[in-house]
Amino acid sequence: MYRLGLDIGSSTIKAVLMRDDVIEQAEIVHHYGDLLNGLVEIFTKIKYNDVCKMSVTGSNCRIMEDMLPNKYFLGDIPAIAEGTKFLCPTAKSVIEIGSQSARFITNLDNQTPEFSVNEHCAGGTGSFFEDQMSRLKLNIEDYSKICENAKSIPRLSGRCAVFAKTDIIHRQQEGVDTADILLGLCYAMIRNYKAVIVKNLPVKKDIAFSGGVTKNIGVIRAIKDIFKLADNELIISEYARYSGAVGAAVKSEYEISVKELKSKLNKSNENGDKLHRLKPLKLSDGTKNSEPSVTGKIPNEGCVLGIDIGSTSTNLVLIDKDKKLVDFQYLRTGGDSENAVKRGLDSIKKRFGDVKFIAVGVTGSGRDRIGKHIGADTIKDEITAQAKAAAFADSEVDTVFEIGGQDSKYISIKNGEVADFQMNKICAAGTGSFVEEQAARMNIPISDFGLMALKAKEPVNLGERCTVFIETAIASAVAQGAKQEDIAAGLCHSIIKNYLHKVVGTKPVGERIVLQGGVNYNVGIIAAFQSAYGDKVTVSPYFSISGALGVALIALEEIGDKQSTFKGFDNTNIQEKTETENTEIKQNITFYKKTRELLLKNYNPQIDPKKKTVGVPMVLILHKFFPLVNEFFKNLGFNVVVSDYTTEETIRLSQQYAQGETCYPIKLIYGHMAQLIEKKVDYIFLPSIHTMMHEHTQAKYCYGCVYMQTAAKSVADAMKIEEKGIKLLNPVFDLDFGKKAMVMSMLGVGKKHGFIKPVVMKALISGAMAVRKFDSEVEKLGEELISSLDKNSKVLVMITRNYGVNDPVLNMGIPELLLERGYKVITLAHLPGHGIDISEDYPNMYWPFGEHILSGAKIIANHPNLYAIYLTNHGCGPDSMIQHMFKEEMGDKPYLQIEVDEHFSKVGVITRVEAFLNSLEHYETKELPENFDIKNVRKKKANISYAPKLDKDLHIPDIGYYTDCLVKYFKQIYGINAKPMKRIDSDILTLGREETTSKEYLPFPAIVGQVKDTVRTYGEDVQILIPFNQGAEADGQYSRAVRCVLDRLSYDNTAIVSPILERLTENAKDIDCLIRTLVLGDMIYLTKNKLVEKYDKIPTWEQLCDIGENTVKKQSIKTIAAVGTPMSLTSLDDGVIETLENKGYEILRMSLAEYMWFLLYDNAKSRSDKAKLNDIWNEIQNVNRGLKNKLFEEHYEDLFDIADKYMYKVSGGNIRYRYAKAVLMSQKTDGVLTLEPRYENASMVIDMRRLADKAESPVFRVSLDGDWDESSWARLESFLYYL
Repeated sequence: MYRLGLDIGSSTIKAVLMRDDVIEQAEIVHHYGDLLNGLVEIFTKIKYNDVCKMSVTGSNCRIMEDMLPNKYFLGDIPAIAEGTKFLCPTAKSVIEIGSQSARFITNLDNQTPEFSVNEHCAGGTGSFFEDQMSRLKLNIEDYSKICENAKSIPRLSGRCAVFAKTDIIHRQQEGVDTADILLGLCYAMIRNYKAVIVKNLPVKKDIAFSGGVTKNIGVIRAIKDIFKLADNELIISEYARYSGAVGAAVKSEYEISVKELKSKLNKSNENGDKLHRLKPLKLSDGTKNSEPSVTGKIPNEGCVLGIDIGSTSTNLVLIDKDKKLVDFQYLRTGGDSENAVKRGLDSIKKRFGDVKFIAVGVTGSGRDRIGKHIGADTIKDEITAQAKAAAFADSEVDTVFEIGGQDSKYISIKNGEVADFQMNKICAAGTGSFVEEQAARMNIPISDFGLMALKAKEPVNLGERCTVFIETAIASAVAQGAKQEDIAAGLCHSIIKNYLHKVVGTKPVGERIVLQGGVNYNVGIIAAFQSAYGDKVTVSPYFSISGALGVALIALEEIGDKQSTFKGFDNTNIQEKTETENTEIKQNITFYKKTRELLLKNYNPQIDPKKKTVGVPMVLILHKFFPLVNEFFKNLGFNVVVSDYTTEETIRLSQQYAQGETCYPIKLIYGHMAQLIEKKVDYIFLPSIHTMMHEHTQAKYCYGCVYMQTAAKSVADAMKIEEKGIKLLNPVFDLDFGKKAMVMSMLGVGKKHGFIKPVVMKALISGAMAVRKFDSEVEKLGEELISSLDKNSKVLVMITRNYGVNDPVLNMGIPELLLERGYKVITLAHLPGHGIDISEDYPNMYWPFGEHILSGAKIIANHPNLYAIYLTNHGCGPDSMIQHMFKEEMGDKPYLQIEVDEHFSKVGVITRVEAFLNSLEHYETKELPENFDIKNVRKKKANISYAPKLDKDLHIPDIGYYTDCLVKYFKQIYGINAKPMKRIDSDILTLGREETTSKEYLPFPAIVGQVKDTVRTYGEDVQILIPFNQGAEADGQYSRAVRCVLDRLSYDNTAIVSPILERLTENAKDIDCLIRTLVLGDMIYLTKNKLVEKYDKIPTWEQLCDIGENTVKKQSIKTIAAVGTPMSLTSLDDGVIETLENKGYEILRMSLAEYMWFLLYDNAKSRSDKAKLNDIWNEIQNVNRGLKNKLFEEHYEDLFDIADKYMYKVSGGNIRYRYAKAVLMSQKTDGVLTLEPRYENASMVIDMRRLADKAESPVFRVSLDGDWDESSWARLESFLYYL
């Protein structure tokens, strides 16, 4: 019997024809987004035409859904798993890396394998290599051959396919050989694959390697090294690229005539067009994007030379003294900036002879090294240069949009100078590379792309996606009949949306916008900008050379009457700083390093072999508490060994061991622990910080973030330190409860090791005195420096947590950059922020470092000599909220915000720092008033109340059916006119994302969009319900961050009502009725009946029991539990749950009533509150019995037992309940879906605590960000297959 397997992927279509378990034919074609023609081509190659059994798999298999019944389709995971079993029978795991996909499947020897798949980043996929090779102008086929010559493995970014290029350029400039760079990319990608995809799944040997990159020797070497595999433990079949197609063939059950199928393919596709279309692009009349005109004549007095050394291109410009453009060149950098500049200078000499240069200016990513080498008169950052060129092109410009190859910039200009700016961070979806790469994948010449886009009549909405993953949306559009021009126009819209949301964000856009950057050769991009801002947008006549022109203009201004120092590449006399400058810089550096010296003041690294050794990782809160820990253990007779400050080796170890996409500070813990393991310590001490009181807070508790509460144990377990003979010392610090709580924690550590209480107390007192002395000495240093400032002094304050300041990798070398440029630098610890009460401004700020950062912001905003450098961390939930508040505090005062991530190159950081410093030169420092009080800061009481006013309408956000229930509750119990907000849709999300930075969890832009829509519809004088919670996740600060948005939009009268959820037992009117309201919502979801309309009032418990008893059980394929955050289970699930129900699955949603009851009981302190909640639980159980115990747990003690076992003293996102509920639901369902916002820290903690291992049925994580698509469904369908 013949069997045919098809694998229709993101870039290729593969076909395997088998006869009696023997592969007779294997074919592959590249479809370039044209799936139908690709299928025609693959079937032309298949030499069989009769009846056979067939199955289809792959991310784009649904292109055939009109030709084949559903039974012919197979999920990609089971296809790869079955194909691997057939090709590699001894394999127990498979590493599969395709063009856009990266998958890990393990437990192949079990009936139900476990698997993990990349989601919306292409850092660990085959496209990653294709993109890098195209940038290096090399053929992908030559990758392995070049890698064979590698002699070292440099560290590069393995996350973003575009940002790896920055690291590549930096390494090339260092002289690193191409072969080494390519091997470094292999290691970077596989480390990223291990951390983000494999995570904590069991890696069982033998491992099969499949997918499109199996021919890459560098990747094979990296896999063996990183996964520690012997040669015989990694199996690569000759059909490794075809594993999905082989699996489809093996599992094919239904017959079909190949001849008939071929005839169907030759007919037009009849898929209905369900695409979201956009308005056609139209270029405004008079728009020009032609090359600038030049005089072509060298004046006798000579020219000014401007050089812009970018990542993609190097531009040279000549202007005369009257600022007329004489000549320009646009050259490809090709990874060798020095050679590019030499070629440009040679061209000038060849065409014009020996030219006298009056002045020479250099800008761009390679400016510093090249500028010093050639003796340039002016070396400026790109922001300043771009601003100068824009002001030259249009004297009234107030906004610059500049899009380069991999950097995008927003610049705000006042009076011709930089007032504010922003650059893209860790995603390159809003850069020139984005369009270039998609054009290449679609086989469209980039020169034709823009004109093609203008021809589109119905542009496709492709969303805002990673530069690689937009292919999925393109393939889907093609499958539904979209024309190439519609896709080209959609891509132009997409790059502009990405740029405006991810780069411009919430920055102000003015009335005179100038477009700059080479991307403006693309008229489609210009038209897309004009569609957003109309006639405000003009194209600079110098758009393609704006950086080089700008730096030439600056050089001309700065040279004055001086002679140029330009010497060309023969220059060896590089100018050094004067002795006076050096002395002042050395003093500033000495001052800054003093804090680190004080931290380690009494540390002695000498080891006494007779004593046990305690290893202390220099991470997180230990950057503050190390003096205490050091003294404590020394006094108890232990050696103390601290890990080194983070180095390249620490990063390498972190990448090797990290599990999951956490923020960078958490990821580094793996490396620090690995260092201590190598030092053969006996113990590793790392406390969990549950609470930590800020002096003036009004929040009930001040929490460490969910990572600080859990990371120590999660990392230690992942690294299996106990198996290595090392014990984790992990006391839980509840510092909210004063010194006594900390004393009890440390006493427990001492007692476990046999020390009596007096001995431990003596050691602890010694430690407490050490940390107190450290704090006071640091703050005293700050007082001395601030008091010594004169009027014109500008002091830069590093604003972040203590570990972000002290760690040389987490601070990205910024303090040194500032100090080397002659600036004084202090940190947040030097300011008296703890002495300021900001509780009315931030009534529920439960993060102690949030209080400290914001009180520090108030001091800086108020002090004329202080300026903030604000460091945030990629993937940090708290930062996503605090940044809105920080911006509000700073007002009009300039500050620099930099997001810290793990890519190697600091070029972008240097650009941002230098641009900020240059902008400060034009910012006038005000004189310090007499009797200035540094603590007397501006305060503004937030318009947030805990309870609604009865005379104003109350608008309630979309939480699915629960919203209508809550409307009824507020009308009935409060007598208030409550109204539901508009249901969340793509328009609401777009409205919300206009005010966000793309780093917030999905519910935040959804709520912001609803709030904006409500105010526009009903006016400003309304109330909005956005509850607080006590912490420690970002969701508890939504209301305060929304307040920032409303204030920024001047909606001062719009009130936010934020009852604290954990205190509703005390503060809500009729808590019993509120829980009944939520039970009503639960039952609507369970029964699918319109129960809100049926009852005039919220049903009584007896009525709810009647509903339960009359609920008819429906037939279902399988029963699946759904657990997660409230909005993820209702209004933001992208229709996942409803679609599954329509397919015949019974979905048991987590009860929101039980979710709330658990939160209240978990935080109840008084007996009366607990008694009240016990009575409510008994009523819930009466309802539950009628529902056959489907909706609620029978015994709440079961929930608490599991929560205490795996999430003891962890607060944030109701994480204790979600974990426990998932475990218990797994015992009575066929599978569990956890639905949560992408980036949510609590969901990552749940994953790190290995929920999948504790559950009795399979668990699948549904990560939501408003972009659920075909590839998302493919992952979910693979999960369903194994149920």
